[in-house]
Amino acid sequence: MNPTIIMAAGKGSRMKAASDVPGHILEEAQSRPKGMIRIGQESKPLIEHLLLQLKEEGCTEVCLVVAEDDTITKAHFEQVPMTGMTLSYVQQSIPEGRIKPWGTAHAVQLALEAKPQWCEDCIAIANGDNLPPKGMFRALFKHDAALPAFDPQYLGLPPERVLAFAILEADETGKLTGIIEKPTIQQVEQAHWSDGQPRVSMNYFRLPYTPLLKAARNVPEHPVRKERELPEAVSLYLKRGGHIKALSMAGGFLDLTHPSDIQKAGRVLDEGGTHLRIRT
Repeated sequence: MNPTIIMAAGKGSRMKAASDVPGHILEEAQSRPKGMIRIGQESKPLIEHLLLQLKEEGCTEVCLVVAEDDTITKAHFEQVPMTGMTLSYVQQSIPEGRIKPWGTAHAVQLALEAKPQWCEDCIAIANGDNLPPKGMFRALFKHDAALPAFDPQYLGLPPERVLAFAILEADETGKLTGIIEKPTIQQVEQAHWSDGQPRVSMNYFRLPYTPLLKAARNVPEHPVRKERELPEAVSLYLKRGGHIKALSMAGGFLDLTHPSDIQKAGRVLDEGGTHLRIRT
């Protein structure tokens, strides 16, 4: 069933900021969770497109982690059920004294704790605010422990956004050896792969349930960003002897970070979406 967690509880403050876009686009961005913003001529929420892609590529069970004040996501899929796929929901509340959720590692922890029946499975993790190239999940589901390592040249995203992604390091066999969060320019230059290009993480992973849960539970809060972050959980998994295959890939992402992304994503979807190019 290739169980998958979709992280969809982020506050999306940049999406709700004032922007030079048509009024109806800005209203959509400001009134709905990021993943439930409707895009394309069919006006389907991004998460619905993501679920359809997951089902097409082999997933039949999904747990969505949503915000405690999200009244839209579950209601939508009750009205528009995903045939052939089981959906469940976990709320990620904002702890007292905080203004945003406690981070992506905490979101994954909550989902895993809510799904003990997955304990013998390998779990994929996806983002609720972007859409990967078609074929990515199918490639990921072939491995028990893996993450897509994307060539940043083909993501189709602004360079300044790409620079914020984690840089991946791997040995000659393709085994992941490190994840560098918020890399410096020097670290990016030193992390080039055999083709001369770096690889970045888009925060998609697939790992065995039990070690993933242990790592997610033990991630400390970042001293500056004050969140418990998923890449750090993956780093803990590596430090404890876990093996993760870095799958070198190329392909475009449809990402909803700013209101201006909504129209662009819709146009690309209407033209057939993006497709995966596996490089190695």
